[in-house]
Amino acid sequence: MWTKKKLLIWGKTYPEFSRTYYETVCTGAVDGETGRLVRIYPIPLRYMTEPFKKYDWIEAEIERNSSDFRPESFRIRQDTIKVVGHLDPDDGWKERNQWVLRDGNVFSSVEALQAAEKKDHTSLGMVKPKEILRVYCKRRPDSDRVEWEQHRAQALAQRDLFVDAETETKDLQFMPVQYRACFRCDDPGCTTEHDLSILDWELYQLSRKQYAQRGAAQAERDVIKKVEDQMDPGKRDPYFFLGNTKAHSNSFMIVGLYYPARDVQKSKRPPETGTLKFPGF
Repeated sequence: MWTKKKLLIWGKTYPEFSRTYYETVCTGAVDGETGRLVRIYPIPLRYMTEPFKKYDWIEAEIERNSSDFRPESFRIRQDTIKVVGHLDPDDGWKERNQWVLRDGNVFSSVEALQAAEKKDHTSLGMVKPKEILRVYCKRRPDSDRVEWEQHRAQALAQRDLFVDAETETKDLQFMPVQYRACFRCDDPGCTTEHDLSILDWELYQLSRKQYAQRGAAQAERDVIKKVEDQMDPGKRDPYFFLGNTKAHSNSFMIVGLYYPARDVQKSKRPPETGTLKFPGF
């Protein structure tokens, strides 16, 4: 059943081609009623007349995706999306923390999140790294490019619902590298060095722009440095947003970065929805 919700956007992954929707972006949000992490899909973000950005509050009609066993997965009616507010970082991310860093959203380790997935299919969660050992890029094999081009051709042949014949198709580029982070969790019981791929859209947008302006080698260094600076425990209080795919539910990837200032007050409960000011409400 479709229900109108207020959602706080916290992450977007790099666009993917879709046979049904031409191009979609998997988007992470916080449910304004429960404070829990959710994913909303599909959203052809680059084709929206008023695209939203991270930490915007949006209002939209959503419903549980019955074809996806992951409890956080929701379908969204893209024509109901309306931006109704934004959480600025002027307070050092204090208000963002009140919504994002709740006990139900934060796990002690990757292993704890995997255990939750095994128990009840939990597919989104946050993990705090104790130490980030390495941020690096990995060259993607030629087979990835071939598969990407096949998906693009299939999507172009069937675009209909959201990108009609009169709409100019925006060029989506294949990214030849995958950015990854190797880290240890901030949990004494975790002795594993995790090596996970990063899917955050903003990093790949930066990579694409830097590739064009400064060349591949410098672009890769710039992106790596940005992640290292944002997630530096000496300057920030870093967390990774982790998510999985339906096909590989026990394998998690980094779907977003969270890096508030250190020593900002945290809250285990979000503020009451009624206390927020949404323009137009």
